[in-house]
Amino acid sequence: MFYLVKLNFCMLTILMPYRKQLFLLSVALIFINNLIFSINPDSIACIDKVYEKNLKTVRLHPPDWESGYPVLDLNSDNYLLFNFDQIESPVDNFYYTFIHCTYNWQPSNLMFFEYADGFEENEILDYEESQSTFVQYTHFTLEIPNTDVSLTKSGNYLLVVYSKNDDNIQILITKRFMIYENIVEVTGRINPCIEGEYRKAYQKLDFTVLRKGINIYDAQSELKPVVLQNYQWNNALFNLPYNFIDNERISYEWDDKSCFDASNEYRYFNFNNLELNSERVENIEFKKPYYYISLVNDKSEMFSPYRSSQDINGSYVIRTNRFANKNFPEIQSEYAIVKFSLEYNTPINNADIYLYGDLTGYEINENSKLLYNLESRSYEKLLFLKQGYYNYKYLLVDKDVTKSPDHSFFEGSHQQTENNYLLLLYYREIGSSYDRLIYFSVFNSVNK
Repeated sequence: MFYLVKLNFCMLTILMPYRKQLFLLSVALIFINNLIFSINPDSIACIDKVYEKNLKTVRLHPPDWESGYPVLDLNSDNYLLFNFDQIESPVDNFYYTFIHCTYNWQPSNLMFFEYADGFEENEILDYEESQSTFVQYTHFTLEIPNTDVSLTKSGNYLLVVYSKNDDNIQILITKRFMIYENIVEVTGRINPCIEGEYRKAYQKLDFTVLRKGINIYDAQSELKPVVLQNYQWNNALFNLPYNFIDNERISYEWDDKSCFDASNEYRYFNFNNLELNSERVENIEFKKPYYYISLVNDKSEMFSPYRSSQDINGSYVIRTNRFANKNFPEIQSEYAIVKFSLEYNTPINNADIYLYGDLTGYEINENSKLLYNLESRSYEKLLFLKQGYYNYKYLLVDKDVTKSPDHSFFEGSHQQTENNYLLLLYYREIGSSYDRLIYFSVFNSVNK
């Protein structure tokens, strides 16, 4: 029935001379589509989440830049590439839609037709089977925007992937991305925090919004800056107040309100080659049907001096050298079971330890939690990962939920650590019904 709606909608261009009939028909089609499409935005958490265990390596990034951020310029012809793998199961029919969100990731009040041109429900039709791999999987790809749907307003968006069975809809993946329109000028710089307890281990982003080009009457309520460190939403800074304002500029420069733990450079490993031990790989063993990868044992870096290394700030890149296959890593890379070990003499009673980075979706849950092994005196974790180069770190989370996760307990913290800080500036003018994203930029703590 839905495809019939699509077909009829495409035929509207043929019926242009019949404008009155065309209008009535279009209203009827919208009504029918609303009856068919039954996802309630208010029932969905606007977070990055994979709800199905056999869906792996879920990515959303600019094409040809896997570690890039899921951000688009509203006025450009660029697009984002969304992809994932369905592991060892018959190919399913996957559908998707988009939900417009507020600056703080709640569903906005906009209806679909107010922020999108095209169809509210579409199927992901671009997929390929894996080649020459022991673990069989199907690789799905989707371009955003595409010929079926485009997005017309700036702001926060949630990509929702789901399956349908009779009248039931099952949410499988939710993924955040942003569309911006740069209509203001902003100056910014990463500085050390000058407060005594923060000076050696913390960084902050100081920035100033120039008021030309936009009418702002109440900056505190109309402007909503959001600052992220390395695209980590769980410690993002929301609702930062300004500290100075005049007719020309609005400044956000604080000694304590905008500080981030600088932590350390991310740990890394590379297993693009399964015939030879690559960087930080201790052992490779094949036990049908899986490869088992043991990484070099990690140790606490709390009291170690700063170690400079070229990381990708928590992300990962899919690569393979298997059987000289390098051209199509998305379908030629093997999956393997990777073992992480963090040496620690005694278990910590009042806290849990988690693997942190894009490899675990930056989530703090059972899928990223390490368990203590009394025999090896170490925290251990097994992950099912696709061949490539990965960044990660260890996060300590106190069982007292009022305390923030500790990024430096095992990693140490150094003011000279290289970090990216993403500045997102949202604007809701008086009388508007949604948050526009009017500025986006990345500030680097080293390349100032």
